[in-house]
This record gives sequence, C-alpha cells and structure tokens, in this order.
Amino acid sequence: MADLYRRCGCRTDGHLYPPLPSGATAEQRAATCPHLVADAKHGSWGFALSAGKDSASGQRIQVRRMGFPTKRAAQAERARLLAQVASGRYSHDRSLTVREWLSEWLERRVRDGLRPSTTVMYRRYVERDLQPGLGHLRLSELRHHHVDRFLQAQLASGRGVVTVRRMHAVLSSALSAAHRLDLVEANAASNIGLPPERPQSRQMWEPAQVGRFLDNASTDRLGPLFEIAVFTGLRRGELLGLQWADLDLDQGELVVRRQRVDAGGHAVEGEAKTAAGQNRRVGLGPVAIAAFETWATTQKTDQGAWQNQWQGADWVFTREDGAPLLPQFVTKRFERLVLQAQLPTMTFHGLRHQHASLLIAQGIDLAVVSKRLGHSSIAITNDLYSHLLRDTNRQAGEAAEALVPRGAEAPARPTAHTLHTRGPRGRGKKEAPAEDFLF
Repeated sequence: MADLYRRCGCRTDGHLYPPLPSGATAEQRAATCPHLVADAKHGSWGFALSAGKDSASGQRIQVRRMGFPTKRAAQAERARLLAQVASGRYSHDRSLTVREWLSEWLERRVRDGLRPSTTVMYRRYVERDLQPGLGHLRLSELRHHHVDRFLQAQLASGRGVVTVRRMHAVLSSALSAAHRLDLVEANAASNIGLPPERPQSRQMWEPAQVGRFLDNASTDRLGPLFEIAVFTGLRRGELLGLQWADLDLDQGELVVRRQRVDAGGHAVEGEAKTAAGQNRRVGLGPVAIAAFETWATTQKTDQGAWQNQWQGADWVFTREDGAPLLPQFVTKRFERLVLQAQLPTMTFHGLRHQHASLLIAQGIDLAVVSKRLGHSSIAITNDLYSHLLRDTNRQAGEAAEALVPRGAEAPARPTAHTLHTRGPRGRGKKEAPAEDFLF
C-alpha cells in the first residue's frame, strides 16, 4: 500500500531522505538511504490516510503517523483510525492538551450548575495537582500509564489516600466527558489501582458527655444552635441556611430548603446536599423547640441593641448585627467549647453522627433515621452506622427470647451482654451502666 511506508532520520546535505513506500521500485530504493535497503530494522514505519473533510474549512483532512517499530504495528494503528473515521468518532484536533481540556471541562461544569463548594474543591485539584502533573501532555496521547505514574507519585510524596482518590475522581470525570465528546478513545483514568480508603473511626460521646457539652455550651451565645444540631442531625450548612419561615414550632417541625456553605473563605447559598435532603421535614422535640425560642429571644435583644444598623432579615442564626453566621466561625466556636468541656475531640459534623447514634440506640427504624438525615438511600445510612446496629440487633434478639415462657426445669442461659460483663471465671456478675446500651 502506497500509504504505508518506512523512513528514517538519516540526512544527506542537510535534508531528510524521502519516505520509502512498502512497494518501492529498485530505482526508488537506490535513491533513498542505503541503510533502509540493507537493514530491515533501520528506520520506522508510518502511514497516511484521508479522514474526510473539515466541517469548518471544507478542506480534506490528511492524517499521518510515524514512529512505529514494525509494519504490523503501523497497520494495526491505521486500521483502528480508519474504524474511527468510518464510525464518525475520529477527532483530528491533536493539539488540545490535558491542561486546556481540564480548564474547559471545569468551566462547563460550573455553567451547568456545579455547587460552589464543589467548584472550589475541583478547581484546587485541577490547578494545584492535575495541570502541573499531566497538563503538558496532549489529551489524545494520555494513557493509563501516565495517570498511574502520576497518582503513584502523589502517594509516594505523602499525599493521603483519600486526597489521591478524590484527585483521581476529578480526572476520571473530566476524561469521561472527553470520551463522550469523542476527544479521546477511552478514559485513561479508568481501571487504575489505588489503595482502598480505610474506614474512618468515629469518636462518639457517651450520653453523659453530650449532656456535659450542652451544659457547658448553654452559657455561650450559640448554645441553642449546638443544642439544635444535636437533636436534629442537620448539617452545618443546613442549620445556617434556616430562615424563620422554614419553622413551624406549633407543629414541631422544620423544613430544609437551602444550605449556606463555605466556598473559599466566604459563604454561598444553595440547595441541600442531596435531592433526598431538599425540602425534607424534620420533627422537633420539646428541647429543640425551646432552643429555637431561646434563640428568637436572643435575636430580638440583638435587634433592639443595634436598632437601625440591624442587618437581619429572614435568617435564623445570625451575628449580633443580624448578618448571617459564617460556617467557619461556627466550627471554631464549637471546637473551643469542646476544649473547655475537656471532652474527646469531635468535628462539628460529628454532632450529626451523634444524633443518628441516639436514634439508633433508642430503636428508631433505620428508614426513619435515613429520611431524617436526608441520605440519598437507606444503604448509605446502613453503611455509616452498621457498627451501631449490631448492638440493637443483639438487644432485639434478647427481647424476643424474653417473650417466650419456659418451664422451671429449663436452664437459665446468660445473655450476650451478661457474658461480656462477668468477672473472672464467670463469678461476680455485675450490671452494665445504662450508658453502655446507647452506643
């Protein structure tokens, strides 16, 4: 085939020797590099093919590829490109780099409504990691080994597994979009082996510790906020996104309609984190209702003190001047109160897990817990709190056994809980404290 040829980089008088077609005549061979005639391994193979016409300019697209070590390799690549041309999947834009595509993809996502907080995270990974590490490569030439080498280097430099996996997820999403647009043949970030994430061990407080924290926080201006967080399980952004119109204290419920989250040092408003969490109704107990009423009184006092300078409108949780609270301010205040109460370290988000733990310990159905927390599915709730369900499961089994009457001759059998609370050699059985049943 005249479009399949072998050539070399040898020079004569400063010019490259012309390509040597596979069916070259003796005269053509004599006029080219002598090594191509004498050595079958000299030079490399290449091909040319027509890829139709450019839709914008109308000019014919000629594709040339060189550098294949064997004729068979060049034939295989040519056949693959011909198949792409025939199916309409061929893209002749080989100048687009990974750096350029990542920027374009991110802007597309932002235009499509990517959450501001997610945008900040994506942009950080794109600009600080992916573009410096892979941006110099042409998008069409990016391969699995490039991605694997880059991610392994991140792990070797000390980056955490969670961070690297998120970085990989951002890259994979961008390459999936490029694949859908026929900019690449396949997602080069797929099927990349990474270490699994280690399950996070969540430090839960005992009920007495929860009470100690709330007692200590009761003297703080934001004490009602933390009390509501414990007894509703709302996310930080959902708490700060509450407006007074979202509350019905007479009916004892609130509706989650929005959230205010941190996005690069400033707060932005948006919908709830999940579709299941949007517009969900959360029932309120008397303690949470009282906390809202206490906060309303505090806010009225602030408004009276600031008078015309009061900035408040509809937001529930505000600063003294009525401006909405910033997410990071709430987190820092919480961390300070935890230290003051001399309690084990916990994140603000841990209060949400604390709420779920209290519900499960009281035997509340997992479907109710899931709906209350606004999880996308009950499977997520089960994965997060399966360790707590084991205790509830055991207690359910013991309760079922207690319902069945037995004859006097039936031997008394210790429960699983009794076995764990016996002294040495089974003597000196003692009762477990009530708190043990809650977590």
